[in-house]
Amino acid sequence: MALNYLEIKQYISASRLLNYEAVCGGNTNKVIKLYHTNLRLSQAFYPLLSLTEVILRNAINEKLTNHFADPNWLTNQQSGFMSDALLSYRASGTNRMVHNHFLKKSVAKSISGARGTATQGKIIADLKFGFWTALFDNTHYSILLGVPIQIFSNLPPGANRNNVHQTLIRINKFRNRVYHNEPIIFDEDSAGNAIFSLTSSKNIYKDIQEIFSWLDLDFNQWTKSINNIIFEIERAECMMKTYPSNQYYFNRISIGIKHYSNKYLKN
Repeated sequence: MALNYLEIKQYISASRLLNYEAVCGGNTNKVIKLYHTNLRLSQAFYPLLSLTEVILRNAINEKLTNHFADPNWLTNQQSGFMSDALLSYRASGTNRMVHNHFLKKSVAKSISGARGTATQGKIIADLKFGFWTALFDNTHYSILLGVPIQIFSNLPPGANRNNVHQTLIRINKFRNRVYHNEPIIFDEDSAGNAIFSLTSSKNIYKDIQEIFSWLDLDFNQWTKSINNIIFEIERAECMMKTYPSNQYYFNRISIGIKHYSNKYLKN
């Protein structure tokens, strides 16, 4: 039995479906297809985003463990570099002091929320991607004498802290959209209207590949079995261009055959 669109709208919410309806010209069948398309693309990104985050945070942890000669640096550095004087400054035109203690507060929150003993491993697992990204902002990076960037043994000539920081910020923002069930298939035209666009998804995919390259890790070897991003991008483009014509179904089958042949039949 076909899904009832009014019921879908009730449970997913009318506001969440507005952009889908605008892009699909009010074709409710296509709206549902596009909504599912966004879910599948988000699903495809999830394992790669998770893997990137795990690899990044463990690489940083190892580097800073050696730097501080302390396997519990997250706990102990709350009163160390996370409280450095450079993180406190006077607000412009006032006598009010502003304290950038984001890292310190993040660790304290993880410790207070831990069940049992808050081990280094538990804290690492609980900290958000933004915590590790913040280590590359100008102030924390300077306090840490540039140590965080040393995890990237294959950083290309000319690339610097800012390149790394901006890349991580983009990935973090995109990650949050995926993890909070926000659409990743729209952009805006010059008038502010929603348009179907996969540019952001394609750019983030390149950013993730760059992180692996900077770490001198073989992206294909690490991700081949879990990587369905290009497959879902091609299916999304196919759906928008050809649905509901018969060509849509032929193209979708062709895309699937190509993807799974490359994934499982080629070394």
